[in-house]
Amino acid sequence: MKRQRVGSSLVEDVQVELREEILMGILEPGERLLVQPLSKRLNVSLSVVREVLTRLSQQGLVTAAPQQGFAVMGLSPENLADLTRVRIEVETLMIRRAVDEGDLAWETSVVAAHHHLARTAPLADGALNRGWRSAHSAFHAAVAAGCASPLLRAFRAELYDRAELYRAWAVRVSAERDAAAEHRRICEAALDRDADQACELTAQHIQLTTDLLIASMSAANQA
Repeated sequence: MKRQRVGSSLVEDVQVELREEILMGILEPGERLLVQPLSKRLNVSLSVVREVLTRLSQQGLVTAAPQQGFAVMGLSPENLADLTRVRIEVETLMIRRAVDEGDLAWETSVVAAHHHLARTAPLADGALNRGWRSAHSAFHAAVAAGCASPLLRAFRAELYDRAELYRAWAVRVSAERDAAAEHRRICEAALDRDADQACELTAQHIQLTTDLLIASMSAANQA
């Protein structure tokens, strides 16, 4: 018996489930996504799986190629570097506007999001903690949310989702990094309404994630 829908649609339920498996690193970069085995494992029809994989490809998490089918998006230093440059431009633009436009409610949301993040461990049993990933996303979204542009918010969210594919692997090579201090300083600069400092710290924060992962990828290729 096929499983029943839980959310607004069965497709959306399965999409959320597969997206989490990709972003948590359960499904590895470059791994082939075969429709029939997925249909059996997830207990849904072939058409549901195809629709979900098509949607995930539109989000940049899955690739689709004629005669080759679907696969998890691979890790590419070139794509990551380009994504990082664009993310820094968008994040810093929004932070400048947030510092200027954000009200007391914005400040409160930033404090609450940082409080939650600071008390959530990045790793659980040696793997990325799903709770931390959610808290991390919420913190950076809260800082940028003072920007009043819905279009910029939507574009930023899309870029952030694309970066999530890399972040699951970057956390594993960031043992010596004090990410908690980085987040604290970003929070403090935003609340101090110091746009230059908040933007500089955010740019450094995003760039360091990229640098660590690219270095790890390069070392792995040379091994």
